[in-house]
Amino acid sequence: MDSILLAAVALMFAGLEWTFDTDRVGGLPSGWQARGGDPVGIYRIEVDADGNRYLAARSRGSDVQLGIAFTAKPTEFPIMSWRWRVWELPGKADERALKTMDSAAAVYAAFGSRLFPRVLKYVWSTSAPAGASFRHPSSDRMVIIVVASGENVGRWHAVSRNIVDDYRSVFGTNPGNLITLGIKTDSDSTGTLSRADYDDLRLDRRE
Repeated sequence: MDSILLAAVALMFAGLEWTFDTDRVGGLPSGWQARGGDPVGIYRIEVDADGNRYLAARSRGSDVQLGIAFTAKPTEFPIMSWRWRVWELPGKADERALKTMDSAAAVYAAFGSRLFPRVLKYVWSTSAPAGASFRHPSSDRMVIIVVASGENVGRWHAVSRNIVDDYRSVFGTNPGNLITLGIKTDSDSTGTLSRADYDDLRLDRRE
């Protein structure tokens, strides 16, 4: 069995994952691209004392997203999970208004057309309550889902979401292909600072 077929079989029974374990410390994760500006100085691979590598994000008034493009059927890989760790929340941020649209940590899933995708944005918010969901203030094609809120900072938190159920709940229809996974830590709207870490992003068949 050749390597391509082996990889396809592994994907069929496992899933997609981005653990950053083989990425160079101090660099950017392989295959990930920035949107909105230069990612250098904002995102980099760092390592914990136990040797675990993760993606660190440090925003000083920046609005830069980092993402990786691929194609997968969300009905085949409906479970998206990740770990995140927030260190600093952007002051007075609130995703419900454009003038305060900053998040300490955000994970995106984009579906359908690359030109006009629909997006689920999962956030760790400064002010919006956990469990809330609402349309982006300037786009009906993005729904923001507040996973965590407030000061419970400084340690890793694991998140698992059924992106098919979430998509159906907020958009009222079935999702198209999953085309991009992204992360963003920003603080441009509030002109403050924010800091977070990301690790172990996965797409799986089931929980």
